Amino acid sequence: MKDLSVSIAQMAPTLLDVSRNLEKIRLFMKEAVSSGSQLLVLPEMALTGYGIEGVLADGHSRAAFAAETGHAVRELRADSGRLGLDIVVSYPIFSKNRVFIAAEYIGRGKRLAVHRKVNLCNYAHYTEHLHFTAGDRLTVVRTEQAACGLLVCEDFWHAANGIVETLYGAEILVVPSAPCVRDQSHGPISIARWELLSRSAAFLQTSYVVLVSRAGQEGDNTFLGGSHVVSPEGEFICRLPLFEEGMAQVNLQAASLREVRRQRPLLENERVDLYKKFFAEVASEMQAPVRDRK
Repeated sequence: MKDLSVSIAQMAPTLLDVSRNLEKIRLFMKEAVSSGSQLLVLPEMALTGYGIEGVLADGHSRAAFAAETGHAVRELRADSGRLGLDIVVSYPIFSKNRVFIAAEYIGRGKRLAVHRKVNLCNYAHYTEHLHFTAGDRLTVVRTEQAACGLLVCEDFWHAANGIVETLYGAEILVVPSAPCVRDQSHGPISIARWELLSRSAAFLQTSYVVLVSRAGQEGDNTFLGGSHVVSPEGEFICRLPLFEEGMAQVNLQAASLREVRRQRPLLENERVDLYKKFFAEVASEMQAPVRDRK
C-alpha cells in the first residue's frame, strides 16, 4: 500500500432521479479533486436511490431505468478518467430477470472491479431478498495505491466476508451502505452498532475501514449517515454526523498499516487450512435435508 487520500461523500440521493444524482456525484467528484483526494467513496445505491422496487415489476419501466442507469455509469467512468480520480459508486445491475445491488471501483476511467452484494438484508424493515439477487463472489481490487476489499452494507455484518477479503490481500475494506431507521430516536443505537462493527473489523483484520452511509429520506425510511473511517488500530480517523449530507477527506498512511501488521501478524497466522476443512463440513451439513442433519 502507498499513502492514499480518500474523500467520503455522505450523499442523499433522490429516488429514481438518475440524472439529478449523477450531477450531485459530479459535484462531489470535483470537490474531491480540489481537496487532493485520489479516491472518492459514495454510499450504497447512490446513483438511483435505495427503494427502486417500484420500477422492477413493469418490463418497460425497468428496461428504460436500466438503460438510464447504464448510461450514467459510463458517464462517471469518463469523468473519472478526465479528472484523474478513482471512485467507488453503487448502483443496481440488471441482468435478464435478475437485479443485483452492486458497487463498482472505477480507476481513472476504467472499470477495475464490480462487487455484487452477497448478503441481502431480510430482517427488520428490510426486504431486499424480495427484489434482488445475491451475488456469489467476494471482491478485492488492486490499484497502484492499495488493495481494496469491496463490501456493500449487510455484507459487512457477516465477519467471514471481511476475513476472506483481507486474506486475499485487502488493505482497506470499502463499505458503501444505506442503513435506515423508522424513528430518528433510534439513530444513536444504530450507529453505535455500526461503529462497533467497523472498529472490530479494522482491529481484527489489521486493515483500514472506509464506511460511507447515505443520508436523506425515502418514505418511512430515514437514512442514518454517520459515515466513518477507522484505522487498523480500531481508532476513528473521521466521523460524519447522523442524517445529514456531508463530505470529509482523510489520509490513509501506508507506514501505519505496515507497522500494525508487523506488530500484530494476525493475517499471517490465520489457520486457513483448518477453515477450509471446517467450512466444507458446515456447507455439507447445511445442504443436507433437515431429517439427515446431526
